[in-house]
Amino acid sequence: MPYYMESTTLVSGAPKEKSRTFAVFSPFTIEVWLCIVVAVAAVGPFLYLVTRLLVHVLDHPDQPHYTPQELTFNMYRNLMVQNNLITTSSWVLKLIFFGWYLFSFYIYAMYSGTLTAVLAIPAFDKPIDSLQQLADARRRGYTIGTTRDSSFEETLKGAKTGIYREVWLLMNHEDRDESFLPAPQSGIDMILKREYYVFINAQLNSVMKATQSGQRHKFHIGRETFLPQSYGIACSTGSPLRDAFSDILRRLSEGGLVYKWAGDEVAGGSSSNRAGKTTGPPAITVQHLQAAFFLLTLGLVTSTVVLGGEMVLSKWCHPRDDRRKFSFTKK
Repeated sequence: MPYYMESTTLVSGAPKEKSRTFAVFSPFTIEVWLCIVVAVAAVGPFLYLVTRLLVHVLDHPDQPHYTPQELTFNMYRNLMVQNNLITTSSWVLKLIFFGWYLFSFYIYAMYSGTLTAVLAIPAFDKPIDSLQQLADARRRGYTIGTTRDSSFEETLKGAKTGIYREVWLLMNHEDRDESFLPAPQSGIDMILKREYYVFINAQLNSVMKATQSGQRHKFHIGRETFLPQSYGIACSTGSPLRDAFSDILRRLSEGGLVYKWAGDEVAGGSSSNRAGKTTGPPAITVQHLQAAFFLLTLGLVTSTVVLGGEMVLSKWCHPRDDRRKFSFTKK
C-alpha cells in the first residue's frame, strides 16, 4: 500500500533580477522602436506631399505652407502629447491628423503604463521549469545533474528515444562527478556553490532540502513535474507484517495525515523564506533612469558640437571686417 505519491522536478538557482539600466527602452522591442522612428520620419514628408497636392492639384491656395522639417517636428510633438501647431481647413489633413492622434495616444499609453510597471516591479530572468528548457539551459552554460545510482539515473539511461533520452545526452558523461552526485544534499550544495546548475530530484525532497538549508529563497523548484513515483514500505516475501503495514498506511493516507505532516515540515522553514522577500515595490534610483540621463547628455553634447560647428562655418564662410569705423560729429 503506497502512502505517498510525488513527482520529479528540476531544482535550480532562483532567477536573478534583470538589470534595469536601460529600463526606459524595455517597454518596446527593437522592432517596435524602429517602426516608431520610421513612422515619425515618414509622416512629415508625407504630409508635405499632401499639402503640395492640395495647393497645386486641388487648387487650395489658402492652405498654409509648411516645410517638411516643420511638419515632422510637429508630428513628433503630438507623439510626445504636445499640442498641434498646424491649422488646416482640409478634411484630408484632418483625417490624417485624427489617425496620427490615435496612434500617438496608443503608443504613449502603452509606453507609460509598461514603463511604470517595469520600474516599480522588478523583472527576473526566465526560470527553468521543464525538461524541454534544459537544452537551452545547457547552451547557456548550465550543468545538469541528478543523484548517482538512483531511479532518476536509471530512467534517463534506459530511455531509447524521447525527452528522457535527450536529457541523458545533455549530461556530462566525461566527468561523471559533475552530473552524477552521491546524494540529494550534494545537489542542493552544488546549486549554492555554482551559479549554473540544474538538479533533477524528487519534488518534496527538493523542497525539504532547500528549506533546511535556511536559504529557500535562493532556489527555484520547477513548476512542471514528471516521472511520478509512489512511496511504500518493503517487506520480505511472505512476511506477516505486510498486511499490518498496508492497513496502517491505508488509514494514514485516507485520513490525510501523511500530506499534512509533509506540509507541516515544509511550513516549518517558512521563516527562512522571509529573508528573501521584499516589502512593496522598491524606490526608483538613478540606475533605473541612467539611460534617460544618457540621452539627455547625448543631446546636450550633440547640440554643443553642432553649435561650435556653425560658429566655425559662419566665420569661415562669412568673414566680417573687424575694423571699426568711427564718425565724429561736431556740434
